[in-house]
Amino acid sequence: MKKIVLVILYLFVINTSLVADEKENLKVNFLNKIDEVIFVVKDKTIDKEERNSKIIDLLTPMFDFELMAKLSLGKKWKVLDRSSQDKFVNLYVKRMKQSYSSKLDAYSNEKVEVKSILQPKSTRIYLNTDLLSSDDKLDIVYKFHKPKNKPKGKEDWLIYDVEILGVSILKTDRAQFNEFLKTKSLNDLMDELSKQI
Repeated sequence: MKKIVLVILYLFVINTSLVADEKENLKVNFLNKIDEVIFVVKDKTIDKEERNSKIIDLLTPMFDFELMAKLSLGKKWKVLDRSSQDKFVNLYVKRMKQSYSSKLDAYSNEKVEVKSILQPKSTRIYLNTDLLSSDDKLDIVYKFHKPKNKPKGKEDWLIYDVEILGVSILKTDRAQFNEFLKTKSLNDLMDELSKQI
């Protein structure tokens, strides 16, 4: 009986250690990526367009844009055929990248500090961070999930939502899309997204 208990304890310790290592690896990888982005932002030898393109290339492997697009539509996602789903994802991704690129223009030596790492489920990790500037602090939570099948060219853990001061980007998109779709069609929504890009 003692042997069984010892084996169970050993397996528990090993499993806990692996989870801790995974969270630490995620944190280190995230901060390294942020450092790479800041390095590009500070590079005055490249123009704005090239800068934004490089940063998007750096960040894309960390994001699950397809899942974000799917979750932003909720049940209406299933109404779309495969071709329309692909079109919506493409528009959603372009919109996200454009939004992120526009925010880079406001960068002024902010730093990212990881406050804590939560793992509510084995396939979910929340990275609680502060974006620190000289006179302010912005609370940002990056929500990661671990897909069963890792998409080609992507990280093991992928961001599927970001909360800024408690406001979820994903929930905000879903609320805006739902409101739009009360009076208009999914095709109208895609036309509207095309205009915004």
